[in-house]
Amino acid sequence: MHLRNKVKVIIPASGIGSRFGSKLPKQFSKINRTEIIAITLSKFHAVNSVDEIIVSVHKDYLSRTMKIISKYGFGKVKKIVEGGVQRQHSVFNALQNLHCISNDIIIVHDAVRPFISVKKIKELISAAKKHRCVILGLPVSDTLKLVNGNELIQKTIDRKNIRFAQTPQAFRYDILMKAFSYAVNNRFLGTDEASIVEYCGFKVKVIPGEIKNIKITVKDDLYN
Repeated sequence: MHLRNKVKVIIPASGIGSRFGSKLPKQFSKINRTEIIAITLSKFHAVNSVDEIIVSVHKDYLSRTMKIISKYGFGKVKKIVEGGVQRQHSVFNALQNLHCISNDIIIVHDAVRPFISVKKIKELISAAKKHRCVILGLPVSDTLKLVNGNELIQKTIDRKNIRFAQTPQAFRYDILMKAFSYAVNNRFLGTDEASIVEYCGFKVKVIPGEIKNIKITVKDDLYN
């Protein structure tokens, strides 16, 4: 009997939100009385093909996160693990706590990107099954300038082939695990999962993202 490849989601939520200007990390701030992390989790919980969700949080907020998951009945959240110093460490810790086979799809999504649509998550999953490594990206509309250390323009960069990377990002489990292990062994620190996979030599497909899918960084982001 052929078993379908499962889809598992990692939500790194270990940040303390120093730029957000709040006592609580921003993922626990509320939009219309609902915690940001709960809005984010609800989007993935609503996708039928998502089998399991694992959340990586700072040790000081394990209890708070458990209460939120219980409050909203997020049954697909099977595990909460302690996050690391860097995002990469948090994701890798979660990845190591998943039981997967090689062709399972692993999705990684920022806890503080609550405006992602369910439709786009489904598109990403479909693309990942075809291309193995897929991220969301947006075209750049502004003119890009490369400057030196004195803020003097060195050149104008052609924006035609430039994309703003977003999450969620999706990868086959065996590729992602190999890439993270390779990064650890070579002391490479990536800025997102795609950069780690690229560093290991794999090609990553970009599909259109969503303008509304912003990462909440400062309080003004809540009202834009």
